[in-house]
Amino acid sequence: MEEVREQETLDEASKLTAAAEQLSIRGEGSEIAFEIRIPHGASVDFGTLPGRKGNWPEDADNYCITVGGKSTFYPAVASFSNQEINGPFSLGPGRHRVLLSTKIEPESGRLFVLISDKEL
Repeated sequence: MEEVREQETLDEASKLTAAAEQLSIRGEGSEIAFEIRIPHGASVDFGTLPGRKGNWPEDADNYCITVGGKSTFYPAVASFSNQEINGPFSLGPGRHRVLLSTKIEPESGRLFVLISDKEL
């Protein structure tokens, strides 16, 4: 059951990362909105590695899936942040309407995909 939940979570996270990578190619000012569903007992952290939330933005081009206490991380082409461009972004279980937008962080000149959501 945990393997099925992990695969479902990975499938949903992959929708977001694929969209984020496309937005990164388009550059600053791009955005897209869509819905994803994170299974019960799972979460996804974008822009961080397990146990290293304080290392943002160094780890901003990673995401981490946690299911049943087990965390697995994956690299991404996009760099992730929250809307304030000051840290990673997390999604818990449930249906979410996610908005992705791109913005260049002025201090570093790095392009970030900003994530915001509204739980449905």
